[in-house]
Amino acid sequence: MLRREFIKSSAAVTGSLFLGMHENAAALQSSGKKPNLLYVFCDDLGYGDLGCFGNPVIRTPRLDALAAEGMRLTDCYSSSPVCSPSRAGVMTGRTPNRTGIFDWIPENTGICLKNDEITVAKLLQSAGYTTCHSGKWHLASRWDGSEPTPGDHGFDHWFSTQNNAQPNHHNPVNFIRNGTPVGPLEGYSSTIIVNEAIEFIKKVHTQPKPFAAFVWFHSPHEPIASAQEFMDWYPNVHDSTKAEYFGNVSQMDYEVGRLL
Repeated sequence: MLRREFIKSSAAVTGSLFLGMHENAAALQSSGKKPNLLYVFCDDLGYGDLGCFGNPVIRTPRLDALAAEGMRLTDCYSSSPVCSPSRAGVMTGRTPNRTGIFDWIPENTGICLKNDEITVAKLLQSAGYTTCHSGKWHLASRWDGSEPTPGDHGFDHWFSTQNNAQPNHHNPVNFIRNGTPVGPLEGYSSTIIVNEAIEFIKKVHTQPKPFAAFVWFHSPHEPIASAQEFMDWYPNVHDSTKAEYFGNVSQMDYEVGRLL
């Protein structure tokens, strides 16, 4: 079995999932090989919005199964209750105020994660990892090359948005891949993000170097758009806003399962 560790933030704005993946952990340790790493980050996911943390309505079977196999931290804290500084904390291990990021980053304000910050992705690169970021970044205010990108912060391959998927999660138009705008895409952002991560893993998993993939979902942050098939999981939820939110969480859960 894969060795998996589940880490969930107790802050209401974000959830994190860390996986160290190898078929035989004991053999890996004795061989001196490094595990492949997968870090999943969800945006605006409430602490109680997963079945494994007690939600009686929202269906998250894949994350529930993963939590059952691994470790749930019930006293684990986000570095901030807000998007951008919490991401700065994840990337640097520092109190976000020390990075100059105090709140979510509005566009064109000049606020960003500076080049001189030591990030976990840079450390992984120096340790021999091939690295990937797929999804929401939101550690810069501009996406025109004037501020550091994921590529400047240690990611060999990146496919990212500056902030939220626009105009919403369906058919986003604002992804950039390795510095080049991708243009309009068809589908839902969770699926698009996971497709990119899967293609990265397919390319690198047979190479001698280990890989580290950071998969950062927009879901379930607004502006939400959910596939009807997942909203149909909630026929008894008559509030359309709730049904779309619940479906968005379930759609993200489905994509995590496909990634695994």
